[in-house]
Amino acid sequence: MKFGHLLAAGFFGALIALGAQAAGTRPQADQPAPVARDTRTFDERMQDQGRQNWGDIDGHKDCWAQEGDTSYVLCRDGYRTSS
Repeated sequence: MKFGHLLAAGFFGALIALGAQAAGTRPQADQPAPVARDTRTFDERMQDQGRQNWGDIDGHKDCWAQEGDTSYVLCRDGYRTSS
């Protein structure tokens, strides 16, 4: 019985080792390029989009709306509403 357990453990260990080896041998071309992150702050992005700070709306802080198109309001915490 112990031999069967050792044999099964060895077999699964070999499978894991082969899987790890195969995962490490992929060429670099297969991996996607890293995505550039936007390093601007939320306030800077909203200002660049021409939005104005409306303050607190429905208990959500730091909400912004587009000048002339106030139907969409976006808040820092992700809350969206229409005015």
